[in-house]
Amino acid sequence: MTEMDRIDELIIELLGKSEKPMSTYKIAKEAKLAWSTVNIHCYKLKALNLLEEKTIISPIGQKRVMWKLTARTPTLDKFMKRK
Repeated sequence: MTEMDRIDELIIELLGKSEKPMSTYKIAKEAKLAWSTVNIHCYKLKALNLLEEKTIISPIGQKRVMWKLTARTPTLDKFMKRK
């Protein structure tokens, strides 16, 4: 398994607190990180089967990627205990 870092943990923490899926932009804004950094880490977490991705296209063609935890994503506490 790929090593998780603090950014990955922060993304999981934010999504765990959110009742709805969050866009890459919203995660970046709340985490105070660059959009590109969050985007890379979200795709990394998706490859680890920890996040699910859904792309929404608006009527004018704007694309938004929404992220949510998978049902099998353990809580952050469990991640911390594994280290």
